[in-house]
Amino acid sequence: MRPRPRQAISRIIGTLVLAGLGGCSDPDTRLGDLAVQVTHDQAEQNQRIAEGSQAIAQGSQHLVEADAQARRELVELQHALRQDQTEIAQHRDALEAERKALVSQRRTESAVASGLVIFGVIMACLSPLILAGISLLGLWREPTREEEGEVLVEELMQSLVELPAPQAVALPDVSPPLPGLPSTQDRG
Repeated sequence: MRPRPRQAISRIIGTLVLAGLGGCSDPDTRLGDLAVQVTHDQAEQNQRIAEGSQAIAQGSQHLVEADAQARRELVELQHALRQDQTEIAQHRDALEAERKALVSQRRTESAVASGLVIFGVIMACLSPLILAGISLLGLWREPTREEEGEVLVEELMQSLVELPAPQAVALPDVSPPLPGLPSTQDRG
């Protein structure tokens, strides 16, 4: 573990004081030079530590700012993702509603088509009965004079067509001859 800058400075000062007390009797400058050199080295080291601490503080500040920026971007991305998910959910709901509408429409069309087919079959089956009913209703009402006359004329025509053609029968001529006309006997 490295000593703190204050502790290092206090140790250097203590060393210098002790060196100065012991060196009062000896005019040797080597000890003084050594103390100056140690003090100078310690000052440089303290300067480097201070610069390093400042660089660490700046790095930490940049790291905190970068972390805050990354968190803001993450929040924005999460917000955008939620909006996209909401939009997708709305599209999904719209598609589901459209699908349900198509299913309902197909069921309705199928039911209508089946109903029309069944109605057509029923009408085809009932049409002979309806025609027979209409004919029977016509029989229950009283015929008009015109209809009776037409029926009688038709029956008369039918009976005339069915009768054998009359054969020519020669009847004796009993009528008196008319004056001035030749008689039928003379002709023959």
